[in-house]
Amino acid sequence: MGMGGLGRPILTQADLQAHIATTSTQDVVYWPLFDSASWASAGQTLLSFFTSPAGQGTTTAPGASGAKTLADTNMYAAGQLTKGNEFFMTGQEFQFFPGENPESKQGPSPLSGFVNDTYLAMVSGVATLQVGSNRVYIQDGPLMEFPPSVRLFVAAAVGGAVETAGTQSLAEIAYASAMGEPYDITPVYIQETQGFQEFIQWPAAVTLTATARIFSRMRGYLVRNAQ
Repeated sequence: MGMGGLGRPILTQADLQAHIATTSTQDVVYWPLFDSASWASAGQTLLSFFTSPAGQGTTTAPGASGAKTLADTNMYAAGQLTKGNEFFMTGQEFQFFPGENPESKQGPSPLSGFVNDTYLAMVSGVATLQVGSNRVYIQDGPLMEFPPSVRLFVAAAVGGAVETAGTQSLAEIAYASAMGEPYDITPVYIQETQGFQEFIQWPAAVTLTATARIFSRMRGYLVRNAQ
């Protein structure tokens, strides 16, 4: 491949043929599989992921209604990859989003439960990934073991109380997130239409201040037929 004007390469037919997309070749792209679920404020003892693809189930996206969309999941079949798609999994993470806002201004009632809910969520639960009928590849907990690879950084922590005309107003900015080394696994190759399931279990329901949202992200590479 030679160089032309302005540093642009001169393409030959051989160069083009090396990058042609045909159904006889495959792409390998970094493409984590993700799915979201609601963590009810009353808690639960089982929470499943990847069972309701886009177009099914119920969205958990803030302000949205109806079935799941890409804002909830990038799965298009329940518990399996569609024909022509395979997944090379390298790690697991969970992203937890409390239902309470990190910034709160209230009356004499308790302040935002953002930090408490994050703590309660992260110190509980056992995550299991099962591929096929009974092959378990992850069974570990609590959820603190699966920190997200990205998080919101906050440099403020403010709390105070002001009393006006006998009424006390409480204000707080408080944020918390799990962090640490990504949870890597010995790679698992999930083939097309091969069933898998992932779930979190608790021996007793973990109650929260408000209904929260949690994402499962299976980190890895999508192997797909080129179109």
